[in-house]
Amino acid sequence: MKTTILLLVVLCVAGCKMQYHPSEVRPDHTNLNVTNIDRLKKDVVGDTFSFILVGDTQRFYEQLDDFVSHVNGLPDIRFVLLNGDLVDFGLNKEYNWIAQRLLKLKAPFVATIGNHDMLANGRLIYDKMFGPENFSFYYGNSKFIGLNTNSEEVGFNGSLPDLNFLAGEMADTTARNIFLLSHVSPSSAAFDRNLEMNWVELLQSNPRTRISMHGHDHQYKLLEPYEDGIDYLHVGATGARNYAKITVKGEHYTIEERYY
Repeated sequence: MKTTILLLVVLCVAGCKMQYHPSEVRPDHTNLNVTNIDRLKKDVVGDTFSFILVGDTQRFYEQLDDFVSHVNGLPDIRFVLLNGDLVDFGLNKEYNWIAQRLLKLKAPFVATIGNHDMLANGRLIYDKMFGPENFSFYYGNSKFIGLNTNSEEVGFNGSLPDLNFLAGEMADTTARNIFLLSHVSPSSAAFDRNLEMNWVELLQSNPRTRISMHGHDHQYKLLEPYEDGIDYLHVGATGARNYAKITVKGEHYTIEERYY
């Protein structure tokens, strides 16, 4: 009898796909941002380069497949920035599904964290799969700063965004251009109202600040809400097949709304 039971267990394990707990933190890939930023460091960067900003890939798997194919046909794109809400429910399997698709991109990609990415154990999974939620990197003489701005997910307790981290990054005097990347914009109801003007003033403190890039609202918007010469760019969700192409030329840039 014991032999029969053991045989049944072995057959079940061998013949059935293992299902893990929905709260597991076991991504198939790790440190994707770190790996891709290391790839960018190897580029020979000229005075002009182009990158893409795309947002809110959550659940839009077919559209993301098409986006990857589309971008792979654009030879002038140096890298892709994703502005959060990579997944819908913060689940490990969702992160893996998105990573499988993003890894088919020929160009390096870097992703910031969105509010949906923080649900369940999503914040832990993001940390393992992509790396620190606050980060920065250079591409040539341009600096890119990524932050977690999902204040609502921590009950507007003053911890998000991390203004100390931002202040340190904005004190940079070597960058020719500074670009900000986060999911929730400072004008959003999901951003801590007590920290909005601190964010704005920190960006204004460095004359090299160019664009603050966001998602969350699922619609394309290019605004200058604080009338300070700093553009606030929002792109639509991947489901709308919408993205922005930004081309940097020295200290100038152009922004193109595009569809695929």
